[in-house]
Amino acid sequence: MELRQLHYFLAVAEELSFSQAARRLNMAQPPLTRQIRQLEQELGVQLFERNSRRVELTEVGGVFVEEARHILGQVERSIQTAQRAGRGEVGRLTVAFEGSSAYDIIPTSLKNYREQFPDVELIVVGLTTDQQVEALHKGEIQVGFVVPPLQQAEGLIVETVLEEPLVLALPEAHPLAAQAKVKVRSLADQAFILGQRNTGCGWYDQVIALCRRSSFSPRVVQEVSEMQVLLGLVAAGLGVAVVSGAAKQFQRSGVVYRELQPASPEVSLAIAWREGDASVTLPAFLEIVRSVSTSLNGDSDV
Repeated sequence: MELRQLHYFLAVAEELSFSQAARRLNMAQPPLTRQIRQLEQELGVQLFERNSRRVELTEVGGVFVEEARHILGQVERSIQTAQRAGRGEVGRLTVAFEGSSAYDIIPTSLKNYREQFPDVELIVVGLTTDQQVEALHKGEIQVGFVVPPLQQAEGLIVETVLEEPLVLALPEAHPLAAQAKVKVRSLADQAFILGQRNTGCGWYDQVIALCRRSSFSPRVVQEVSEMQVLLGLVAAGLGVAVVSGAAKQFQRSGVVYRELQPASPEVSLAIAWREGDASVTLPAFLEIVRSVSTSLNGDSDV
């Protein structure tokens, strides 16, 4: 049995006329009649009562009408689902990001994607950059928001989506808080709270390099992995921290931010995904992230 035979059958069942059904199907009547007879032979039942004046459905034919409609409806729904999947409108997308990242681009991108593709199962997980790289290689996630530089980035595509300068976070009662801009070399005697390497709350290597360019190594009293913890320790007076400008969004009481002098190099946030990833949901997400990136970078004049 072929799907076209079901279409033929329903046309005859609805018209109760082979000639009218043939016209509706834009075909000659004899081939239509042969197809219906072939269908009846394959099913081993009689679907129509035929006489010289009219055509009527048999009881079995009446039952088969509903089944045929259901089958063709399901086929049509399956075709539509497959086409939507091909356009990335249904399926699953797993996105990872640094759990303590403060960048607007992450929630904005996720919100825009969910609004545009509500039928995609969007899974969001918090992982460090190193964990994201491992998860990408294992195929456990499709895309991640990572803090460069990446270790073991072979086989991955890494695209920068946001760049910001480093700023100084310090207790609001700190003597240096009275300055609009703080010279890096004036931090030589300060206690530093540092974000652990490759986490979203700090740029370990960049901060070390920043201090060494001013001829000192930072006196690190604490390393942490969460931005909220880092800012809490700064507010408590344990030390100062050099963080991305995005940290200002946490609006932590007792913490103020100052520009560094000379101006610090920009740090970046990137998206990473596997080369040759065939996921149908990934391309649209990447485009949304790029669009949000363009908007945010334009607003911040980066």
